[in-house]
Parts: sequence; structure tokens; C-alpha cells
Amino acid sequence: MTSLRKLEQDRTRADLASVEALLEQLSDDDVIMRPGLESRRNQLITAIHELDAQQERMASAALFFGGRPVASNRGIESEFGGSAVYRFQDLVAKLLARKVRGLGQRGVVPDKDAATLHITNVVRGSFGFLLEEVEPQQQFIRTALKDAVDDASRLLRAFTQPDDEKFQEAVEAVDDRIVATVREFVDLMRDSGATLRLVAGESDSSFGHEAVARAAERADTTAVEEVEETMEGQLGGVLPDAHLFEFSSAGTRGTIRGKVDRTLSASELADFNKHFVHVPAKVRLHVKQVLRNGHIVRESFTLLKLEPTAPGG
Repeated sequence: MTSLRKLEQDRTRADLASVEALLEQLSDDDVIMRPGLESRRNQLITAIHELDAQQERMASAALFFGGRPVASNRGIESEFGGSAVYRFQDLVAKLLARKVRGLGQRGVVPDKDAATLHITNVVRGSFGFLLEEVEPQQQFIRTALKDAVDDASRLLRAFTQPDDEKFQEAVEAVDDRIVATVREFVDLMRDSGATLRLVAGESDSSFGHEAVARAAERADTTAVEEVEETMEGQLGGVLPDAHLFEFSSAGTRGTIRGKVDRTLSASELADFNKHFVHVPAKVRLHVKQVLRNGHIVRESFTLLKLEPTAPGG
């Protein structure tokens, strides 16, 4: 039996629907079968209420594969299965590292052991694996790992769905190293002729051949670049509590809006409003660019530093 709550809920609701269908078919003369079916129905209803009340704290995901690497529901090509699970685990580890300690552009992934998921069961319905967190860890790490698994599910879904705007928003929230890891996963799926159903948390997503092909094309043509730039212009204003800013640049970008680095306090931002609004100033920005086929399709800004323009400069 699986222990991913969503799968247990689906299985129990399916059982309940079957029992209720049998009860509807009974006549008034079926006095022997009715009590047993009614008792089973009540047990299933109780189980559903208990599952609905549970709060899933441990990370878990079910990956069901279909297509060429899968032999009905009997087996899966070992090389493909191992590679797919490894790449999904690698994506989760990098998302966790980015959230907890920061992910460098290269090198060892920090706290990779804290992201370890174990294959605890084989799941049917095509063929796949149940991955779960089983090692006891600190509470904040455990919560972060569950979030990382859910983030991996949402990110893969964004790569596959038709809405290009939502895809770009999802990519803007990560970095190029994570995009490259998604690329390895979806390229493997496409090149192997595989499909995927991914269940994580409350999410249940199916990726057919068309969705996998769309994800691979996007991953192959998308990059994320991060640079620091200095601009001159005038501050339109900041929202200190929300850490948001507006700046009218003297260059071709015109008015830009974005976030303010969290290392700058709300009191410092209030001083910006007092001294820099509509005054010639120089701003240093962290700029993140999403590129498709080498062309910028989305750009976001984080204000790092603001200072007055030097006289005569």
C-alpha cells in the first residue's frame, strides 16, 4: 500500500464509488448483502474524513511512467527508470539548496544529503515509483524538502502547459542551473518516448507526448542570465514595507519596476523617498533575464544600491 496521501484518497474514493454502485443495484430482498456493504461504505467514509484531516509533513512524490520504456504495468527499462529518478532527485536537491542556502552557478550542491528521497514502493497505473522522505531530519529541513518536491512538480508543469506567460514566470523564479536540470529530465523523457504522471502534495499532473515535446523544446531554447548593471535616472519612489521600487532610467529601458534587496531596511527605504525622488541618481541593480533562442523575453530587477549622481557626472 502506498502512503502518499493523494493516492490513498483517490484509491479510497474509488472504492467508495464501487460500494455505493453495488448498493444502488441491490433490491429490497438482498437483506444478506446490504449490511456488509453498508458497513464497508461507512468505513470508507470514515477513512476519507481521516485522510482529508491529515496534514502531509514529509516529502513524497509518485512518478508513473508510460510510453516506450514501459512494458504495460509489469516493468520498466532499468536504465531509463534509474536515470529518470536520478534526474528528478537532482532537480529536488537543487531547488532545496536554492531555497535554504543558495545554489551556486556550479560546483557541489549544498546539503544534498538533506534532499534525499527513497524509493519506498512500486506504483501501478502504467509503471512507476513512490519516492518518500524517510530519514528523520530537523523540522525546518523537512518542511523545506516537501516544499522543494512541490516546487519541482509546479516547475515541470509550467514547462509543459501551453500558456507561455506562466512558463516564463516560472523560469524567472529560478536560475539557469535549475533550467539545465529540467532540460536533462525532459530531454530524457522525449528521447525515450516516455510519458509521465506526477503526483506530489495535492497536485496530480499528466504529461503526454505532446506536453513532453513542448517542455523539451522550451528547455532546449531557454536560458536564464543574471548580471549587475548600473543605471542613471530618477527614483519614482519605493514602498518600504513591500520592498518595491520604481525608477525612471535615462536609457532605453524607460521606467522600470522591481524588488528592493532585503538587506536594505524599511527605514533606509523611507530615506530614499525623502531624499531621492525625482532627483538625479545612480542605481545598482541585479538584473535577471529570461532568453529564448538568445532573445530576451522577460526581465526583472532588484535594487541593490542607490546614490546621488556625482556633480557634473
